[in-house]
Amino acid sequence: MLENSGVSPTLDPEGAHLAALRRLADFRGARVLEMGCGDGRLTEGITRDAAHVLAFDPDREAVEQACKALPADLADQVSFRVSSAEQLEIPPGSFDLVVFSWSL
Repeated sequence: MLENSGVSPTLDPEGAHLAALRRLADFRGARVLEMGCGDGRLTEGITRDAAHVLAFDPDREAVEQACKALPADLADQVSFRVSSAEQLEIPPGSFDLVVFSWSL
């Protein structure tokens, strides 16, 4: 299990999902859009490397859970929103990377 990670041990017991994402993309200093963040199972791990993360999901309860689970030292780096992808208005070029995982 990843130490001090927001990845749910039930869904990703060895932290393999987050490790796979890190092999595919360099989050260091990046502005990241996390589509379908759910309960934040990946948000903390992404945020530890990123400059800023906008994490959103249409499930209000899941977003509230993600907000509560995020360590206070990362709070300034993450913005959470309750929204669907169709409703979210984002100016072009606002993000360096987009994470869309298990959101269908």
